[in-house]
Amino acid sequence: ETANAELSKLKQNDPQAIADLEKELKLVKEAADRWTDNIFSCKDYLVKKRGMMKKEANKYLGITDNFDYPDDKALKNLR
Repeated sequence: ETANAELSKLKQNDPQAIADLEKELKLVKEAADRWTDNIFSCKDYLVKKRGMMKKEANKYLGITDNFDYPDDKALKNLR
């Protein structure tokens, strides 16, 4: 193995690198939750204020009936 390959392996287990990734993952999840909130707000507006059917609003927004917040289990699989 080359020194760079060995260094890369060691860096994967670096506590600071892991902490940085977990911090970044938290920020990404918060952003995804914010966007999901916004999409649900738009859907509520279309249904309640504009009289659209839920399925029609989903199609308009490009989402399915099972659209929901990111699952923590799915995020843990990224680690």
